[in-house]
Formats: sequence, structure tokens, C-alpha cells
Amino acid sequence: MYKLRSTLIASALFTTAICMAQAPSPATPSAPGNPQQPVGAPSPVVHPDGTITFNLLAPTAGSVILDGDHPIGNGYRNGQNVLSMTKDDKGLWSITVGPLKPDFYSYYFIVDGARMPDPQNVRLTRDGIRYSNWAVVPGEPTSNYEVNDVPHGQVSQVWYPSPTLKLTRRMTVYTPPGYESSTVRYPVFYLIHGGGGDEKAWVDMGRATEIFDNLIAQGKMLPMIVVIPNGNEWQTESPNDHQVKNPSNGNAGQILQFPDSLVHDMIPFIDKTYRTKADRENRAIAGLSRGGAQTLYAALNHLDEFAWVGVFSGGLPLLPGVLINIPMPADAATRRGPDLGHSIDPAKFEALLPPLGPDVNKKLRLLYLSIGTDDGLVESWIDARKIFDQKGVKYTWVERSGYGHEWPFWRLSLADFSSRIFKTAN
Repeated sequence: MYKLRSTLIASALFTTAICMAQAPSPATPSAPGNPQQPVGAPSPVVHPDGTITFNLLAPTAGSVILDGDHPIGNGYRNGQNVLSMTKDDKGLWSITVGPLKPDFYSYYFIVDGARMPDPQNVRLTRDGIRYSNWAVVPGEPTSNYEVNDVPHGQVSQVWYPSPTLKLTRRMTVYTPPGYESSTVRYPVFYLIHGGGGDEKAWVDMGRATEIFDNLIAQGKMLPMIVVIPNGNEWQTESPNDHQVKNPSNGNAGQILQFPDSLVHDMIPFIDKTYRTKADRENRAIAGLSRGGAQTLYAALNHLDEFAWVGVFSGGLPLLPGVLINIPMPADAATRRGPDLGHSIDPAKFEALLPPLGPDVNKKLRLLYLSIGTDDGLVESWIDARKIFDQKGVKYTWVERSGYGHEWPFWRLSLADFSSRIFKTAN
């Protein structure tokens, strides 16, 4: 997740898609509502048994590969699943995957080495500079990721000053249904994306606002303000709008600049601008992958600011100076995620989190740690938990079988964590 892949910009993706689709002949079927678009066959097609068929009409292509976060594949590319598609005598490339459990699955095609979206699927999503399509298998928990007929919160793009980073930056802010017409004050949840993401990743890939609307409507989540920042310390906003070269050049120490900015710049701005309950009992923080490492550092070094902490498959080896090499696990071929063969140096990890000990338990209402059993970061979290156990730090451990370092896992973690926080606050 937190290692960027080279991808094409959106306009290039669509240009490639159009070029690969050949001009229609009279016998070529067309997409419903778009008689000019040749399709060969619809794509994607979700079948009642949970299988999905993907199709692409590309008669001149030499190879077409399906890549995405479906947990089925015949090989791995950048931590995701790769499936080779087959071509018929009319130039239609196809593959059927599954059955898959209900979820949102992102995918794209690799045509002769070039990444492109599915030209027949209007459901596009973006994670940083990575563009994909959605294929949706309906059911639970998928219904919570859809827009339903429930009261909706408002999502705003908000600019704020960050003297710590010497930038004016953009964040996404969710206010719950009824915020505008009430005088109520709300608790605040700070939610950080992973490496390669930005202030829109949790909204686009994480379906966060749909999750919040649906959980609040079901009475499973308390109404709250959710702040989704850009955790990339060198960016003012999403690279989709303003791409800036990463000046850190892979320096792990740079990732700690953002947690400092969050505490010193963002929290005061939010408390001044919104009707918040401005105390630690009513302030939560969580993050995934790179953002999970930033979350852990920010929360445990600022226990007077946060009472609720969630770390979703946190990228602990990214913390400065802690990475060590370890033997590759026996099941390395089936893992999905970064840092296989890496873990953390216990002494250096502990030095970054000086408050470790029973005092943490007095301050935190919840320390929520989650990971999938097929994640590449499992070993680093085995070692981190040993340190927490030795220091007497209490935490809630959530391990989900069959999940890797992927959005289907993080969406589940977000829904679970969000339904737990603030329920024993003042």
C-alpha cells in the first residue's frame, strides 16, 4: 500500500482505453445507452454465485492481465493479484474470478504492459495516482459501502495553515447529518490514509462517508466530526490536483513531521472552526499502513490529546531507524502486502514511544490494533505486541483471517473502530 507504483495519469488511462477498443463493425454489440462504444460483452458481470466475469475487446493486444484486490490469483504484482485473461477469435479477452465474498473490489487491466481502466465501467475510483474500477459483489458488509436512503452528512474540502510544515494544506471534513441546523458540539475523529494516498483516499477507496452515514442511521456509530487529512508531509493537496515531487527521497524520519503538524496545527484549527468537544476524551485518531505508524507515534507521544486510538495494519518498519531484516516467512508466496522479510528493532521502536507502560492504560479508552493474517506486516506486529505485553500496555487485538494489506480489510476495520469510539466518553 505505502510503496508508490508508477501509473499513468487519468487522461492517459482513458486515451489508452479508447485506443484499445476497436472501431465497431455492424455485428459488434454496443454498451447500453452508448451505441458508439464497442464492447464485445458487458464488463464486469457479477453472477449470483459471487463470481465476476471481466471482458475487454482488444483484438490487437498481445496480452491482457487483470490486476486488483481480489484475493484470488496466479501470481502477485506489487502485492496484488495477477490473472492472465484469454482471448477468443473475435479479440475479446475474458476471465471469471471467484466466487468472492460480498465486497467492493478494485481492479484494472494491464494491456501489453500498460495500465488502463475498464472502458465499460463508469464506477472509477482513485487512490493517490492509482486509478481503478469497482466490481461489487452485493451483500453484507457491501450494503454499508453504498449510498442508501438515510440521512447524509456533509463532506467539505477545507484549507488550513500548517506553520509546522510551512504550507497551506487541504483536508477533507465530514460533518454528521443535522450538523448545520443544530447547535450541538461533537467529538472529533482524525482518520489518516496510507502511503500513496491523500486526503481523498478514505472517501474514494475507503467508502468512509457511506460507512459513517449508514452506521449512524443504524445507531451503531455516534454522530461525530471526522477529519481526513493529507498525511504526506510534502503535499499541499491531492496529487490529482497538484502533484509535487516527494522531497524526502525515502527518508523514513520525514513521516513524523505530519503527526507533529496534526497536533500543533490541525487540532487547534478544527477546534476553532467547528463545534467540537475540545478535550481528549472526545478526540480519536486512526490510520492505515503508513498512516497507522503515524497514528501510533502521534497518539502515544501525545496522550493528553487522544483517548481513542486505532491502528489498521500499521507500517511499523517505516518508522525511522526501526527496520530490521528477518527470514522470509514460509507462506511468503501467498502474502499480500509490503515488508515481507522485515520486522522492527525492539529497542529503537520503544525509544520512539517513551510513554509505554501502565500509564498508557490510564489515559487511553481504546487502543485498537488490527491486521489481516495474509498481510506482509504480520511479523512486525508479532514483535510489537511482545513489547506492549512486556510493558503492560492493554490493547484490543483484531485479526481477520484471509485478508491482506488491502482496502477490503481497512473498510472493515474502519466500521468496527468507528462503532466503538466515544461510547464511554463524558
